[in-house]
Amino acid sequence: MNTLKGPFRLIMKEMKMIYYINVGVTIALMALYIFLSYYLGENEHLGVTFGPFYAIFLIFPFILFKGYKYILSLGGTRKQFMIATYLSIGIYIVLSGMLLNGLHFLSPYLLNDGYIFHMADLVNGSHSLLYVWIDVLWMIILFGVGMIAQSIYFNLGTVRTLSSGAALLIAILATYFFADLGPLIEFIIVDHLLFVHILAGISVLFMLFSYLLMKNGPLERGDRYVFIGKWKQPKPE
Repeated sequence: MNTLKGPFRLIMKEMKMIYYINVGVTIALMALYIFLSYYLGENEHLGVTFGPFYAIFLIFPFILFKGYKYILSLGGTRKQFMIATYLSIGIYIVLSGMLLNGLHFLSPYLLNDGYIFHMADLVNGSHSLLYVWIDVLWMIILFGVGMIAQSIYFNLGTVRTLSSGAALLIAILATYFFADLGPLIEFIIVDHLLFVHILAGISVLFMLFSYLLMKNGPLERGDRYVFIGKWKQPKPE
């Protein structure tokens, strides 16, 4: 694999079947809401359609890392794996945003009564592109969180990752119980659009850090020593 074409095709193939399954589940959900809309009253909340897609973008990093060894064993590089992953995710995020919002904007014509909740309903604005953009941002946020978690887990292994996760959880709980979160909650509610952009920016930084971790990543999970012991440097590309 001397070019990006091979890794890109392999990652796209890994994602394709999962994406089609999510399309099927989302359309089935929409059909269920159409059915329910004939039995519920006006302005009843029927549910959401973004759930399956949001969830899968959080899980995608854990699925796509199966391709890491395949690409390296076929002569590809770690950088090619990461670039192919980000390119593929970008394409599927755009396709998912278009599908979700296509169904959302058709919903007033398909539903008898009731409505389907969209994350952009929390933002002051009704422009159709804003709705697409909010879905794209949330999928970036969730993918970035999944990517940094999987990258750390792959580099440091189970014990060190769980130890770091426990320390992070204690810090979050201490902040929740002892810090004044009123201003933060008010900011999330009042400036929700800015809040989502900040989260998306943090997720982009997560993806950049994941790239730096994985561009010279270990061949085996947990085979990198950063915090303790001797640094074990994998073979550079």
